[in-house]
Amino acid sequence: MVEGFRRRLPRGLARRWPSWSQLAFGATIAAIFASALLLGRYSYRAAQGLASQVEASVVAANRDVTDQVIRAVEKDILVADHTLFELVDLDHLEGFEKRWDENVRTSQVVEAVAVLDTPGNILKFASRARTRREREAFRNRLESKLLPELQLDRLAVSGHMHLHQRLDGESLLLSYTHRQSPGGRHCYIVLKVSVDYVLDHVLPSEFRELGRAHRFAVVSNQGKLIFGEANLAEAARGYLYERHFPTTLWQWRVQMAPRDIEGLLERARIRTLLDLTTVSVSLVVMTVGIVVLLLAVRKERRANTLKSEFIANVSHELKTPLSLIRMFAELVAMGKVESSEKTTEYAEIITRESDRLSRLIDNVLDFARIERGKAAYDFASGDVAEVVERALDLYRHRLERERVPLETQIAHDLPRVRMDENALTLALLNLLENAVKYGEGSAITVRVAAARDHISLSVADGGPGIPADEQPKVWERFYRGKEQRKKPVRGSGIGLALVLHIAEAHGGSAHIVSAPGAGATFTIRLPVLRHAEETDHDYAAEEAAPHRG
Repeated sequence: MVEGFRRRLPRGLARRWPSWSQLAFGATIAAIFASALLLGRYSYRAAQGLASQVEASVVAANRDVTDQVIRAVEKDILVADHTLFELVDLDHLEGFEKRWDENVRTSQVVEAVAVLDTPGNILKFASRARTRREREAFRNRLESKLLPELQLDRLAVSGHMHLHQRLDGESLLLSYTHRQSPGGRHCYIVLKVSVDYVLDHVLPSEFRELGRAHRFAVVSNQGKLIFGEANLAEAARGYLYERHFPTTLWQWRVQMAPRDIEGLLERARIRTLLDLTTVSVSLVVMTVGIVVLLLAVRKERRANTLKSEFIANVSHELKTPLSLIRMFAELVAMGKVESSEKTTEYAEIITRESDRLSRLIDNVLDFARIERGKAAYDFASGDVAEVVERALDLYRHRLERERVPLETQIAHDLPRVRMDENALTLALLNLLENAVKYGEGSAITVRVAAARDHISLSVADGGPGIPADEQPKVWERFYRGKEQRKKPVRGSGIGLALVLHIAEAHGGSAHIVSAPGAGATFTIRLPVLRHAEETDHDYAAEEAAPHRG
């Protein structure tokens, strides 16, 4: 349907309307690019997810270790509490102080004990304090300040609670319970846990094995360091886990972080950078590949278009001389020539058009050999001036017929160069043909001059000139200028490509100097032979590189 619609469109618009193959190609490129973007996004998200999982596993391991330590510390305190609770015989409190001295040896965690029959009345009290004054000081504080906060009257039978607070500059931990004896007697037992013992023995023993892989600290609710490393929260940098002691030392919290935090952060940064680099490089490679593919397709389409134009132009170039040769040959063969002068004129036209046809065929054949990399040159030491003069003699009749003035400026005593005379003649004839076609009848100047290390052969015309943006392109195969394509001037588009190849095969170069309205000058530069290289014998034929255009 698209093709039918294209046939109904005006010619100019039909050329711009895309075909099915172009639409399919465009859709394929778009699909590849979209797939590349989706793949990049998926890869990046997967990498980020993996990094998050690794980080989460580190945090989870940190949390498990912290919880394990907290359980171990509290277990030590609770086991000591229950042990001493069970050793208090509520029905036989006689001799309590003596038995306390025996029982306390089972655990150094407990520092003092008080047995109460009512929430405010202490029946028995014992302490490990070294002096009577210290024992009485704690008992007074217990009766006046601490017992009211315990609210023992609200404590159920077998209930077990802890009070953790700072009093008079000292951190206190009380463990208390409500018990009923087998005889039905209700009593309250209050234990004072030795915080100093916990700090000096319990915490170091539980944290000792963690120091190799973790950094830790115990801090108060006010942020004061109790045990471990200072400023751990700042040093952890996102990998810190902290939790309060749930039952006993509930005004303190444990902080834990991996020891190699800098290494973890560096590895995370490197992993993220590698992931981003991999995804970015993949996208860039895919994008570059797509761009290269598009450029290659564009170049191939342009080459096909140029080849089509080349075939059309060459066909026209071949058809014109063949038609003239056939027409005048038929006139002579049919005896329709009025005089011997006309016969001579027709013979000259046939000869001239045959030469023109031969030059065109030579161009095509030489170009085909160059394209296949089969062009060979027979190099020998020679005089450029002689080659130029012979080429001008061959082309002079064309210039006279086209009424194009020719001026020559050939220097004398030119140094010899290493050259293929036939190839150099072909290059000069192509430059002359180019000047005749596009010089619009202006005078042509051929100059041959010598410099220190090269000889310059230039052909100049006074035509409309070549725009600066088209000058590098005129050396390309099949290329013809935009303005020239609009004019009824036929050309194959390979003449200047041959000139450039011949110049480079001789070790020289080809250049153009032109400006719109100021004509154009094409110059071939050939390196001169050094004195030691000058010989009269022929050089062996050399294989030329394929034309780079």
